This record gives sequence, C-alpha cells and structure tokens, in this order.
Amino acid sequence: MAKPILTLHALEKQFGSDTALHPTTLTVEKGEFLAMMGPSGCGKSTTLRMIAGLEAPSAGQIRHWDRDITNLPPWERDMPMVWQSYALFPFMTVRQNVEFGLKQKRRHALPDRRRKAGEWLERLDIAAMADRRVNQLSGGQRQRVALARALALEPEILLLDEPLSALDAHLRLQMQAELKRLHGELGITFLYVTHSQSEAFAMADRVAILNQGHLQQIGSAREVYRAPANRFVAEFVGASTIITGTGGPDHRVETAVGTFTAKAGHPPQPGQLATVLIPSNAVTLSATETGAENAVTATFLTEEFTGSFVTLYLLLADQTQMKVQLQQSELDRITLIPGDTVHAHWPAEAAYVLKEG
Repeated sequence: MAKPILTLHALEKQFGSDTALHPTTLTVEKGEFLAMMGPSGCGKSTTLRMIAGLEAPSAGQIRHWDRDITNLPPWERDMPMVWQSYALFPFMTVRQNVEFGLKQKRRHALPDRRRKAGEWLERLDIAAMADRRVNQLSGGQRQRVALARALALEPEILLLDEPLSALDAHLRLQMQAELKRLHGELGITFLYVTHSQSEAFAMADRVAILNQGHLQQIGSAREVYRAPANRFVAEFVGASTIITGTGGPDHRVETAVGTFTAKAGHPPQPGQLATVLIPSNAVTLSATETGAENAVTATFLTEEFTGSFVTLYLLLADQTQMKVQLQQSELDRITLIPGDTVHAHWPAEAAYVLKEG
C-alpha cells in the first residue's frame, strides 16, 4: 500500500480552555482532493492553518511523507495557501504578484521567474492582465492570480481556505470547474476548506465533516450522502427526511406517522431507538393513496427551485418537515398549492437506518 503524502496523528489544538480540534487522525493520499467542511467553529480552518504552519498544534504530529513537519515554519513546508481574501499585494502588478513566491524562494533567477509566471498567467487565462494592478481586476480574476501565484511554486500540496466564498454564484461555478480541471491535469494534492456542500461534493474525492472539533465522518461524497455516520452528518448534509421511532421485527420501524420498512443501513433492533433517513430523491408523490408499504399523508408547504431540480417541502402529522426532490419535468404531472393534501411513498431499500450510540 502506498504511503500517504500527509498524515495527521492525534492532532489537537486548544485556545486557552477552549478545544478547537480534539485529537484527530487522518491520512491524505498523493494526488487526492480532500475537502473539509462543517459549521462555523467546527475546526476545519484551524486544522488547515496547523497543516500550513500558521498555528502550532497543542499536541499530535503532522507528517509530509516520512518527514515530521509539526514544528517547521510555513516557508519550509512547501504548502502554499490560497485565501478567501486572495491576499494579493495591491501595490504590485498581476505579474509581480505571481512572481512573488518564486522570488522569496530564491531558487529562480529573474528570467526563470518571468518565464514561469508567464506560463501560469497563460494557463489561467489572465496573461492579458499581466501589467494591471490587482485592484483593477474582478473577484474571479483576482482568484485566478492567487491560484497562479501558488501553483507557480509547483507544490506537492495546495491548501485552499474557502477560496470561492467571496465570489458570486456564477463565478463560483466557473472556478469550481477550473479547480477541478487543474487538479486533474496537475496531480497536485488539494486540501480544501469550505462551508459549501455543493463545492465539496462536486470537486472532492473525499469529504471530511467536522463538528465542534471532532471529525464526524470522512468518505466519498456518495458515502457521506447515502450513508451518513450519525445524525449530525445527516442533518448537516440535509439530503434526507429524518424520522425517529422504535425498532421492530423484519426491518420495521414504528413511528408517530406510521410503521415503515427500512432495509438500508443498520438493522433496527426490536424495542430500541431507531432513526430512519428517507432520501429526498427516493420519494414519489401522488394525489391519491397508492397502498404502498412505506407511505404517509402530508400537507404541501412550499417549493424551492434549484436548476433543473425542485425541492418540495411537506408537513407530516407529527410536524416533521419532509423534503422531496424532483426533476422539474416530474412536477408537471402534479399540481400543488400550499395547504393541499398529498401522498408520499418510498421503497424500503432506500430507507436508511442510522447506527445508534
């Protein structure tokens, strides 16, 4: 088995009496795109800053290949950071900003710096702006300059701290595609911190979800989406309706809104608490009862359009809010206005039971 390019072993960070990151161990493979996400204060940016050498761990170890870099300063780690705020020098031109890291390393003579900077300006489609001041650029253009400056150093690992959060929705989608393309072409390891699930799920090979300084789950987007490790992950991802009940025989779960069969996940234990996830894209709606095994009657609340999809929000009898995701073309066959009664059903194979405890 290949050695990981980066290893965090029991890494911990405390600020006074507050623990920002509880002991955390994980490995990152060479060429991997790993996204770290979670709510504000979960420890994701603190973890990235410790990897970069901008924060000293309270305990634990960081290894780059076999090299212990835990106490090395940032300039000895060869892990440039791309910031949310871009961190460009306003008194320099675009070209000078891109050359800056190369100049600091003192490994490149001026002609070589100019050549390498020019290559990255071309590659990121900003060569025509080389002599402009960065304050004359748009947000998307500034982010490309920041990327060019970091990538010109040819690092093995690139750190990105919410680099797209300051961009509008249209530019974010453009830069997502650009980052994915660059990652595929260069084979550089990307460690990416974000609040955005859509960014993480669209780009990353694996996603690490943190909460209150604890690593909750790490896995592919498919694994996190379809098989969340616990209720927090399920609620954070928000892709399913969560119904709690009591386990029964034959994969049955008794709840306040009915008795359902749930065959995915961890088999419910008779008489024990059981939490069932109903994926929003597994639910079918109808105007009349269908007699399906897993079915509920609900009240239609509202709808939310996202591209070609629409999410419908329903209210169940126990006040649980159910999400149903449909293609807009599917919505055409059923007309709903707020307050209407609607019937929802889903297959037993799609209902996922969380592991308790």
